[in-house]
Amino acid sequence: MKLPHFSFGKKSSGGQKINIPTEETDYGFSKIKEIIAPPGALFNSQDFQVGEVYGKNILILAYPKFLFAGWLEKILEIQEAFNLSLFAIPMDVPTVLKTLEKQLARVEAQIEEREERGLVRSPELGTAYEDIETLRDSLVQAREKMMQVGLYMTVYNESKEEISIQEKEMVKMLESSLILAKPVIFQQEDAFISTLPLGLDKMESHYQMNSSPASSFFPFISSELSTDNGTLLGINLQDNSLVIFDRFAFENAHMVTFARSGAGKSYTSKIEMMRNLMMGIDVIALDPENEYRSIAEIYGGSFIPVSLKSEFHLNPFDLPPPLKDEEPIELFKEKVADVLGLIELLIGEKLPSDQLVIFDRAINQTYASFNILPESDFSKVELFPTLNDFAKVLRGVEGGDALAEKLYPFTEGSFNGFINQQSNVELNKRIVVFGFRDLVEELRPIGMYIVLNYVMNRIRKEVKRRIVVLDEAWWLMKQEAAAMFLLNSIKRGRKYMLGISSITQDVEDFLNSPYGKPIITNSGLVFLMKQSPATIDLVGQVFALSDGEKKFLLQAERGRGILIAGLKRVPLFVLASYAEDQIIRSTPEQLLLLQQSEKNAENTPSSS
Repeated sequence: MKLPHFSFGKKSSGGQKINIPTEETDYGFSKIKEIIAPPGALFNSQDFQVGEVYGKNILILAYPKFLFAGWLEKILEIQEAFNLSLFAIPMDVPTVLKTLEKQLARVEAQIEEREERGLVRSPELGTAYEDIETLRDSLVQAREKMMQVGLYMTVYNESKEEISIQEKEMVKMLESSLILAKPVIFQQEDAFISTLPLGLDKMESHYQMNSSPASSFFPFISSELSTDNGTLLGINLQDNSLVIFDRFAFENAHMVTFARSGAGKSYTSKIEMMRNLMMGIDVIALDPENEYRSIAEIYGGSFIPVSLKSEFHLNPFDLPPPLKDEEPIELFKEKVADVLGLIELLIGEKLPSDQLVIFDRAINQTYASFNILPESDFSKVELFPTLNDFAKVLRGVEGGDALAEKLYPFTEGSFNGFINQQSNVELNKRIVVFGFRDLVEELRPIGMYIVLNYVMNRIRKEVKRRIVVLDEAWWLMKQEAAAMFLLNSIKRGRKYMLGISSITQDVEDFLNSPYGKPIITNSGLVFLMKQSPATIDLVGQVFALSDGEKKFLLQAERGRGILIAGLKRVPLFVLASYAEDQIIRSTPEQLLLLQQSEKNAENTPSSS
């Protein structure tokens, strides 16, 4: 496009004079090219420089006999800047068949020659003969096509030293897949042009292969996450397919959900709870704000309030029954460790070694006073000691008086009755919700620790598919002993067919905890919902998010996020039905009125 150039001259007595040149100046696309083009390019024998950026080219020469699908994906995941071009040129089938016929005759002649000389059969020649015959049949039947494939890569870096390191690392990565790759020499300009988005193959270095192995070059791995059996969670925003998966089909059934406040994490958790119940999976929820109470009541489950005034009690000294392949002494040691962790929560500090010895001795003596020894059969014990019994024994141990005083608030003080009673809670319903809303915030980590410990003990009685929903898991992550116990529960959960869902909005504290990343690595599923700008860089670093994925999470609407299951990542929209939405949004009072109105409608005689 050419535009006239106007020049404004000096002002004359007749006013402003405008001079219009007779020749037009070339603006438009040519001018744009001058603006965006680098100042220059220098091509050497082994590298090149464009402006202030250095580059090196890599050429693929040969491939192994077998290529696994998606092998190119690990190359595309490299964070450094590089260009990659793939050229696939179809070959004329009759010409290929003639070439194969000649190769087949040559191989057959070599086989006959070895037989005439009395040599043993050559497996290489036999395999080559069978491969050529198979390929000929596939080409004739149009099940395969032959093509010439060229793959070139150009790596970039602002440092000339770093570019060499980057090139060697990429060559090693390709060689790890038995792919022969070499740096380009004396053809830097041709290779550079071949990797630009121009569709020009200046190198013309091709490798002949049939369409089956060539299909493995396809650089996109399907993000579909759907199985024949499982729970419907939502819609794949990428292709509008349904996201259906079975948590227990993965290496473990644990799941971690990160989201800022208001992103819909609890809403999503409730939907999954209800759908898991329909699939025959039992659910246990630790609910800090009593948000799950309506679901428990409408599904005929149990709601157990945890507070200082609650009539429900859990005894932290209860011992679980051993399974057939477990030794009682190992369970006893685990319980001692759990009680020591609870003591650290109660006194609010990590136990020094001298106090640890005193507490350990007192715990063992407390159990012994109830005729419970490490080798005992715990399944036949009907009465276990309580925290008050432990405090009495502690006072009788040398150096234990001062330590027993630290437990006074929970044995005889303001918090008496909270954790020093015999257990009277059963997990005999398909859904059980423990509510912590009425428990003071200082005691919530303790309450959640005891409940999770109790759940881990009880699920051993009957091993089956269960999910424990731990909402606002950061309450446990605030205390080292509680975070350690959560991690141990996650590690042990798979043995008992248990899946733990850890949900949190305090992403930074969770990830910065020494137990945060191990919890993530031991969880088969991760659901990332809307994130705040303050934490998106940390989340992106931990989960290796691309810039596009980070932007998506910053702008994600309610109920949307990225589901990570193994190597697959799916942009997910959690969609609820109308009935599910009404159950989730209803308060217990509204549900009570609804049930009452249904009863009244049933009792009202219909008019004929």
